[in-house]
Amino acid sequence: MANVLSQEEVDSLLGGIGEGKVETETGVPETDGVVQTYDFSQKSVPVHLRLPALGMINERFINQVNESLSASIGSVVDVSVAEIDSIKFGDFCRSLPLPTSMNIFKMEPLRGFAILVFEGWLVFAFVDAIFGGKCVSHVKLEGKSFTAIEGKVTSRVVETVLVALQKAWADVQELKMVCTRTEINPQFAGIAKPNDIIIATRFNVNVGNFTGGMTVCLPYIMIEPIRKKLRDKFQGEKVETDRTWQKHIESRIQELDINLTCTLGTIKITGRELLGMKADDVLLMDQKGDDPVIVSVGNMTKFKGYQGSINNKKAVKISEIINTE
Repeated sequence: MANVLSQEEVDSLLGGIGEGKVETETGVPETDGVVQTYDFSQKSVPVHLRLPALGMINERFINQVNESLSASIGSVVDVSVAEIDSIKFGDFCRSLPLPTSMNIFKMEPLRGFAILVFEGWLVFAFVDAIFGGKCVSHVKLEGKSFTAIEGKVTSRVVETVLVALQKAWADVQELKMVCTRTEINPQFAGIAKPNDIIIATRFNVNVGNFTGGMTVCLPYIMIEPIRKKLRDKFQGEKVETDRTWQKHIESRIQELDINLTCTLGTIKITGRELLGMKADDVLLMDQKGDDPVIVSVGNMTKFKGYQGSINNKKAVKISEIINTE
């Protein structure tokens, strides 16, 4: 009870505070005038949501990689987007399991590096598929690294995936994807500083009976020079030509069967003349023998030409293309 103040001491203390003789804390921290820095990379709207063209690129990438990867490993592959996020590079690296196949690649002419990540289980599924297995995950990753054969298979898959990614980007920006090296430990990737923002797109890859994760990691600082194209030139909202669909439609059109009809001449007769027509009657056409004939597709006139023969077969030599528009 020695720390209990007497009534006289309490009155003296209250009086000192009231008269300002006793210093008290005001609750307002002192400032030394130093301006605190603000991280402009941390905005309320995630970076990837401000670049809508990335969604279109991912869709085209899926279409490309499903076909090419299935042919490359000899097994049906189904790739789909799992999630896309804007996070710090350091947080992304800490989220990766070990071992992980981290394939660092360039997107020339952009400066810097990006990463194509395969989870360890997915690497073993690719190997299993190529050698005729059932792609069932039964490998323990703890303390394991990739063998030379597994590395060779991964290089083959990486090359296939980067070609598909390059085609997916073609309509937005012509880029050349070049793999430079492979790491299995995230701390050796070093494509960005720990606090730098990266756009990580994770894909689910179904191979046989196994589903694993593949991630494309793009540092924002690398794609920042073309952000206007990714933000404004959104192909899904403009009348742009999808090259893949264009080639597909062209090939299908070229395989269609088309009936051409050639009109050698025309004549108008009355009903009385038609009823009185008999064998050996001669009908005089309105056209002369050296006049051009009409070639039609359906009911639409498309060409003019001259009749003749080749290899004992009737033929028409096209002399003029008729524009009906």
